[in-house]
Amino acid sequence: MEKRKLNFESYGEVTQEIESLERSGYEIKGKWTLGQACAHLDYYYKGSLDGFEHMFPWIVRFLLGKPALWWYLRVRDKEGNPTAPHSVPAEDVDDQKAIADIKDSLRRLATADKLHPSGLFGELTLVKWKEMHLGHAAHHLGFLVPKA
Repeated sequence: MEKRKLNFESYGEVTQEIESLERSGYEIKGKWTLGQACAHLDYYYKGSLDGFEHMFPWIVRFLLGKPALWWYLRVRDKEGNPTAPHSVPAEDVDDQKAIADIKDSLRRLATADKLHPSGLFGELTLVKWKEMHLGHAAHHLGFLVPKA
């Protein structure tokens, strides 16, 4: 079985997918459990909601942010793309806590009227943030295949 192709149109759909995987159980086709995937995604969700601890210098965001965003949006579905080391989840992540945390962040994202700048891409519109967040979730949750 290969990675699933997912396409989310709302934060609620991401929540539904997480809950479905939690209920049915799943096979791992990548490296991370559901809890690890949720912890990784939630790092970026919380960063956009509350601000990122790690920000590239403004000159890097200014010069490289838009080209890096363009590249990211075109290759995000490829396996093995680099990620920030501080966003990689621990192997012993508490699945229930990670799932509860991401569900809270997804609720907050659905009603947010402003989000913080990306640590690399800089200022983004709500629409662009949503595109990035939903695509990122589709990528990582696609490695978890529900059990029949």
